[in-house]
Amino acid sequence: MAAGPPAALRRVAAWRPHLAAVYGSGLWALPEGGRVVDEVPYDALGWPSGSVPGHLNVLKLATVPAAGERELRLALACGRPHRYEGWSDGELEASVRGLAAAGVSRLVLTNSCGALRPGAAVGRAVVCAAVVDLQRPPEGEAPEVLRLCDEAEAARVAEALDEDAAPDAGTYVSVCGPQFETPAEVAWLAGYGDVVGMSAAPEARAAAATGVECCLLALVANVAAAVGSHDDVLAAGGRLAGLLAAGLTRAAFARWPDLQGTL
Repeated sequence: MAAGPPAALRRVAAWRPHLAAVYGSGLWALPEGGRVVDEVPYDALGWPSGSVPGHLNVLKLATVPAAGERELRLALACGRPHRYEGWSDGELEASVRGLAAAGVSRLVLTNSCGALRPGAAVGRAVVCAAVVDLQRPPEGEAPEVLRLCDEAEAARVAEALDEDAAPDAGTYVSVCGPQFETPAEVAWLAGYGDVVGMSAAPEARAAAATGVECCLLALVANVAAAVGSHDDVLAAGGRLAGLLAAGLTRAAFARWPDLQGTL
């Protein structure tokens, strides 16, 4: 049998991940207490490899300690492609569809984002229950809203993250980029949600299509329209990566209380 994406996906399926996560710009950090067991380059999986700095384009298979002597098995996608790089819908959805094909049923999406409203404070996470898709033309008068979880579930995750998260569920507004928003655009985008970024919509759509349950942790790197460059986002992402490393497991168990019973 020829080697290729199916063979690489079988490696992931054999790992039997309890949970997967996708890391945004500059956010990769191994969860506290974690240990990387294997790495699979995106090319081997047939996934697109983006060219944006801060994205490693590798899937890391890792473990983190759980209750007692049990371990949580993770599939950690370090980086993602973006629509502004020219990728198609199918290519942007490939990672989530591939993880679903490998047996993943729970997914944490993360990204660096800009704050649209005062409640989304720089340096904290906003747990988003929905994504407003402004990357694709709407079929009707209003943009598509992709539901990730209910607001109570999102609020439960925020509570688990404590001071590292805004207390209420939020909404993520997904735009094409690559330019950052102007003040006038921020005023308009704030009518749709709490934070803004250039990802999440394709992955949320793929998760819904494949039956994968989601949690979106939007890490606020800046106030929208007040960022100078992607380097600024990466610098903020480096600081936020520590928050994510400390909080990923807590967020997962809060979003999926039944997860302990699967270990």
